[in-house]
Amino acid sequence: MPEKSSGKTGWVALLALMLAILGTGISIYTWYVTQVAGQLEAGRELGRLDGMSRELDRLVEDQSTLQAKIDTVLDQSLEDRREVLERMDEAQAALNARLKSLADEQATTFAQQQDEISSLAGVVAATRSQIGSVHQHWLLREVAHLLLLAKQRLTLLGDVELAKRALTLADDRLRAFADPGILEVRRALSQELSTLNQVNSTDVSGIALDLESLVQTVSTLPLKGDDDRPDWTTAGDNEGIANNAAPASSTETQEPGFFDALMGRVSQDLEGLVRVRRVDETQLPKLDNSERFLAYENLRLHLLVAQLALLRTDQPLFQKSLSEAQSWLTGYFASSPAVQRFETQLLEMMQIQVEQNLPDISGSLILLRSEIDRRNQAE
Repeated sequence: MPEKSSGKTGWVALLALMLAILGTGISIYTWYVTQVAGQLEAGRELGRLDGMSRELDRLVEDQSTLQAKIDTVLDQSLEDRREVLERMDEAQAALNARLKSLADEQATTFAQQQDEISSLAGVVAATRSQIGSVHQHWLLREVAHLLLLAKQRLTLLGDVELAKRALTLADDRLRAFADPGILEVRRALSQELSTLNQVNSTDVSGIALDLESLVQTVSTLPLKGDDDRPDWTTAGDNEGIANNAAPASSTETQEPGFFDALMGRVSQDLEGLVRVRRVDETQLPKLDNSERFLAYENLRLHLLVAQLALLRTDQPLFQKSLSEAQSWLTGYFASSPAVQRFETQLLEMMQIQVEQNLPDISGSLILLRSEIDRRNQAE
């Protein structure tokens, strides 16, 4: 038993010794590896640090060079900026001076323009006032002319319609005025228009034109005796004249029987000179040229006198002239459709009343002329 125990103890001790040696070897290897690897790593780190130091030095040197360049550029930029600012200040000062000069010139020009505009406005206002005054003066003159025309047409020709139209136009022209004097004229115009509207107007112009038409147709009316003229000229006359105009030598060369034919022709001409007719009433002798002229002109004269009496509104003279024209027409003109129509027109005109009691329309004209004189004296 003791031997077996000592044997086991030796093995254990040997195993412990081997383990201790193995641990020591491992420890030595580990220390070696650690020391050598650390030194190598430290060498590598030192080399890396040295390279980094040299790179850093280079970078620092480059940075210094760059900084110097930057400083140089910055100084140049500051100098350029300073110059630019100085130029800008100079330009700004010049611009301000120019602007101030322009502002002063503009203010002076504006003031002058304002003065000119004020002067022109005064001139325009004065001109407008003058133009308005002249326009009103012309308008009043036109109205005065219309009133004078109405008075003349009514007084001389009895033309009521044209007088009313003239007074109406005059009143339309005066509507643009607000003067009390013009209102008085318009009041007188209104009264005159009312008076004219109560007058029974006669178409003087139409009647005058009808009389003028009758005067123009007088020359176409046939006179008594014009239808009873003998037929002095025949176709045989022309042949006889031609034969008589032939030379005497030609008669000597005619064939036998020429004298018989000549005697027969003379006999026919003598028979044509004498005509026997049955007359139931006394016929007026045929009028010669001067008598025919007097017949036509006398009838025209009566019609012209009637026309003049119409324009003068002379009723007795108008009726007398038409009556004499009718008597002259019946006595010297032949009965024909044209003469009958002519006489019918004369009878119709004899029924017309040309005399009228026309009112006085000069009141408005007198008032207007007074107003025009007042305005002229005021100017």
